[in-house]
Amino acid sequence: MNSLKLKVELVELYSLKDFVEQNYKEDMLVNLVVEEIFVNIVNYSNADYIIVNIEYYDDLIIEFVDNGIKFDPTSQEAPKKPNDIEEAQLGGVGILLAKSYADELIYAYENGENHLKIIKKGYDE
Repeated sequence: MNSLKLKVELVELYSLKDFVEQNYKEDMLVNLVVEEIFVNIVNYSNADYIIVNIEYYDDLIIEFVDNGIKFDPTSQEAPKKPNDIEEAQLGGVGILLAKSYADELIYAYENGENHLKIIKKGYDE
C-alpha cells in the first residue's frame, strides 16, 4: 500500500492527482471520486491532515484518513433529484458518486480519525 499525507488545502489536489496516477493509472471516474471526497474533507472536516492510501492488486482500494470531525458518509442519504435546475441543491454529489462507483464503501472512526475505504473489486486496467 502506498500512502501520501496532504495538507488540508485545495491546492493539494495536484499532488493527489499525481499520486493516484503514479499508483494506479489515469482513470477519469477514479479521479472524480477521489477529488470529490478530498474536497469534502477539505471543506467540512476541520482536519489537520489527510492521508490517502492506495492499494491495487486484484481490487482497487483507496482509503482516506483524516483527524477531522467524525462523519460517516456511508450513512448519508442520497440527495433528492430536483425537478429542474432551479430546485437543484449543492452538496451530496461526491458521496453519491462514491457510493455508486464502489463495490464496497467502508467507514470507521478509530483513534480520533475518520477512515473511509472505497473498494472496487476485480478492477482491471
